Amino acid sequence: MTSSSLAAFADTRSAITLEQSTRPLVVVIEDDYQSSLALTMLIDDWGYSCIAARSSQEAIQTLGDRLQHLAAIVTDVEIAGQMRGIKDALAIASKLGRSVPTIVTTGHSDFAAIAGPFPVIRKPFDPDILHSWLVQKLGYA
Repeated sequence: MTSSSLAAFADTRSAITLEQSTRPLVVVIEDDYQSSLALTMLIDDWGYSCIAARSSQEAIQTLGDRLQHLAAIVTDVEIAGQMRGIKDALAIASKLGRSVPTIVTTGHSDFAAIAGPFPVIRKPFDPDILHSWLVQKLGYA
């Protein structure tokens, strides 16, 4: 690669980084690798900036200074065999000192009754349901 090619690549990379930093930031809390990968790829394809974590602690650590820019949380209800997805979402909101739009995913049929203030979508779900929720909450399509 020539020096002019490297400079052009650097300019392009800066533009990509700037563009990504202006997209609404969504965190996916999911301990199943396949589900996490599928959700983050889907959300990213819709134009959002997305990171995956296996817990609230990991999300807070991974986001670092970007935590203040968090726009939404998508969490599985069951994380590492425990019903703690909602607790993780609330821990992030507490750390931020503000509420964060949150949606809960679950494969448990009886969980919807105790999800509290958060909407629940049952796995497997139509991705359009999640996309519509994100657009409604974040006003971004």
